Amino acid sequence: MWSTLQVFHSESSDRELFSLPEAFSWKTCMRTVLVSDSRIHPNPEDLPAHWEVKSGYEAYRLLLEIISGLRSKLFGETEVLSQFKQRFQEVPDLAFGDYLAKLRDNLIEDCRTLRSGYLQNLGEQSYGGLADKYLSEASNPPKEITLFGTGQLAEKILPWLSHSNRKTKIVGRNPNRLEFLSSVSGSTSHLMEDWSPNGEAWVIAAPMDFSAWMDKLTPGTLVLDFREEPLEGSWPTDIVYISFADMLSSLKETEERTKKVKEELKSVLDELLEERELEAHQIVFGWDDLPCPTF
Repeated sequence: MWSTLQVFHSESSDRELFSLPEAFSWKTCMRTVLVSDSRIHPNPEDLPAHWEVKSGYEAYRLLLEIISGLRSKLFGETEVLSQFKQRFQEVPDLAFGDYLAKLRDNLIEDCRTLRSGYLQNLGEQSYGGLADKYLSEASNPPKEITLFGTGQLAEKILPWLSHSNRKTKIVGRNPNRLEFLSSVSGSTSHLMEDWSPNGEAWVIAAPMDFSAWMDKLTPGTLVLDFREEPLEGSWPTDIVYISFADMLSSLKETEERTKKVKEELKSVLDELLEERELEAHQIVFGWDDLPCPTF
């Protein structure tokens, strides 16, 4: 079924500069994935070197690793599966849409197998859970928080910030998303240009540059930064700044368990892919048998 599947994947900061006409795109704040067919895009000539390309069942394996959180910086994290489900609810009509829907359902089924059997009890497995951990364990747990961002990452973190009677304010540049997130969470919201610091803790979930506001931070302010690459030169020494890299390094207690799981999953993934290939041999006159897909 997936012998002609073609997947292009990049986590590079300039990944938006490349696109493939007719490919189905899935974009998050961390990565871009383009799903196509090897008969349509066998070897794009202008593909940047930092893009990963997989075909057939290796492409299926790549997608499964991504949605299961095996390719995430926070190993086994759960948000990426929700993002995948949301995007793949919007598959196009025509034959390729049916193909993508079947792909989505197979991947979700196999992801559940991996998660239930191997990705439990690994410590924090969501960015929201990680944020809640640091906010709750602070020497002076903050009661007021500003969440920066209106994208998928901010949306997944937001429910965790309302624990322990905290007041959350959402700050961003997209007024429509601000209104939506405010309505579903009961939080207040402000456009970036209308906001100024007021002593609250910060949770950064968007690629914004905070250089213009850093000198307004109150000493001792807690800042949790979920960006992989901060855009500022340095942060004030009198605040509690915790980068995403710092958060990941703090999870050392689960490192040995994670290492063992990674080794076990290699053979498990091999078995799942073998089952999918055997299953495909029983399909006759399916979409995969068409001489060329209809987009």
